[in-house]
Amino acid sequence: MGEAVLDPLEKSASEPEKQAQKKSIWSDLMVRFVSGIVLAVAAFAVTWWGGVAYALFFGAVSVLIYREWLHMVGEAPFQTPAMAGYISILGSLFCFHFGDWQAGLAIPVFGAGYLFFARCSYRIARWCALGILYAAAFGGAMLLLRQDIAFGFAAILMLFALVWGTDVSAYFVGKYVGGPKLWPRVSPKKTWSGSIGGLVLGTGFSVLVALILGISLNVPLIVTLGALSVFSQLGDLAESQMKRMFDVKDSGTLIPGHGGVMDRVDGLLFAVVAAAVIGFFFADIHSLATGFLIQ
Repeated sequence: MGEAVLDPLEKSASEPEKQAQKKSIWSDLMVRFVSGIVLAVAAFAVTWWGGVAYALFFGAVSVLIYREWLHMVGEAPFQTPAMAGYISILGSLFCFHFGDWQAGLAIPVFGAGYLFFARCSYRIARWCALGILYAAAFGGAMLLLRQDIAFGFAAILMLFALVWGTDVSAYFVGKYVGGPKLWPRVSPKKTWSGSIGGLVLGTGFSVLVALILGISLNVPLIVTLGALSVFSQLGDLAESQMKRMFDVKDSGTLIPGHGGVMDRVDGLLFAVVAAAVIGFFFADIHSLATGFLIQ
């Protein structure tokens, strides 16, 4: 009889907790939504303007990526590895902005090489060396793609639509469809259904942007966009694996509801670097967006 009396009491006691939990989830989603919109508007605005505004914005993003990398691996913010990284990344982006792409490529390689092979190097400093290449690759790819006069703006907008469409679609499809986990050891919440949904819908969003911008679509381009959607998901998984290695929940706390800058651009980083490599294969260093879109 005692159990029969306590059971409904326990049930009613848990109702406020459930309501509070639901309210918290919706509150978190609203924070994520608002901060995501602000970021999207800012990214679109500087991409539209191009030039110095674009270079400064994504140069700052690249520096913040490296700063959060230092935090994750446990390196002090103002020691030799940090300073070597900041100088290498900023020097590289300065050269890319002013058209000296050879120096832009060489500087982060030398900076990373110094940290990796110097006699005073140690384990964390070598991780910082990889961080230099990681952050500089993002900034360099973003600048070089946008500098293509003919298709730079279109390429960046299509990549934004692809990566953010993949990310958002994967979240909601995975949440409401569920099913087998994609890689539970690395990212317990991600599912195969979410990954496939993100691939299909993210590619669809990018194709829609291409049509709006008047980009000619063909099978190779659509396949390429699908492959870049997969790359963006790999970027997300790679950062998740790194955070698990260093026992860090988020790369930072700068963006409300999203964590750090790295948490927001990990998929974009992999996608833009892959797009730049594809563009270089089909064109030259000054026409990466053309090579990427007009294959």
